[in-house]
Amino acid sequence: MRRVRTVARGPLPPHPRLVHTRADLCAPAARRALEGVDVLWHLGAQVWRSRDGRQLAVNIDGTINVVAARPGHLVLASSAAVYGAHPDNPVPLTEDAPLRPNPACAYAWHKAEAERIATTGAPTAVVRVSAVLGPHADERVRRAARGYRAAVPTVDAPQALQFLDEDDAADGLFIAGLAAIPGTWNLAPADWLTPADIAGISGGRVVRLPLAAAVRAAEVGYRLGLLPFGADRACLLAGPLAVSPARAARDLGWRPSRRSSEVLEDAIGAHGSQR
Repeated sequence: MRRVRTVARGPLPPHPRLVHTRADLCAPAARRALEGVDVLWHLGAQVWRSRDGRQLAVNIDGTINVVAARPGHLVLASSAAVYGAHPDNPVPLTEDAPLRPNPACAYAWHKAEAERIATTGAPTAVVRVSAVLGPHADERVRRAARGYRAAVPTVDAPQALQFLDEDDAADGLFIAGLAAIPGTWNLAPADWLTPADIAGISGGRVVRLPLAAAVRAAEVGYRLGLLPFGADRACLLAGPLAVSPARAARDLGWRPSRRSSEVLEDAIGAHGSQR
């Protein structure tokens, strides 16, 4: 009988086929628990920055530890943010686009480095996931989405944003593991939204600022506890960041069930006419 091994700092409900280890992702106990598994889904990451260096340790040292477990096949949950948000980005970006993380977004830099580390070990599926929304999304992400009801920030650069349903993201990662083929795939809806589109869904007002002012304002808001993020996320306003899911559809047979507009509408509790 096949068993599923899991590692997390917290407990999981018992199951006869589940072997759960409570450990830090960077700890030797985590590596031992995952050693030699057929397929290893590396989903652990710290999205939000920390002042104690914890984000770097989890995202980089944790990946090194996972790769050292020598799985038969590795699925790395990466991020579309590795492409960076830049005014000259094509829309949509394909997997062949260069990785250009925005300097202020440490998470994107960590994910780009995690990709490099992962692909030096076991055969690896790198899955670059766009922004995920749903009932189980991080509360800070949900707060930011609900903030669109009041205002939709934009700058003097083109914008293109995508929102992926959490179930579609989970399905894509699972399919990438079952396929057990190395490669790189984007997971995202086929559509993307402009600030005007988002305002049409949320009822909020589009607020245009110079990029530098928007980044500074976000950082001040973060330091005062008024915003869930600072410059590390505001910098992603610098240009369009929409990715193509065509390769995932072709290679993996994965297609999202919901459009960005539908996912965002549900996340903010809006029922606008924008489609």
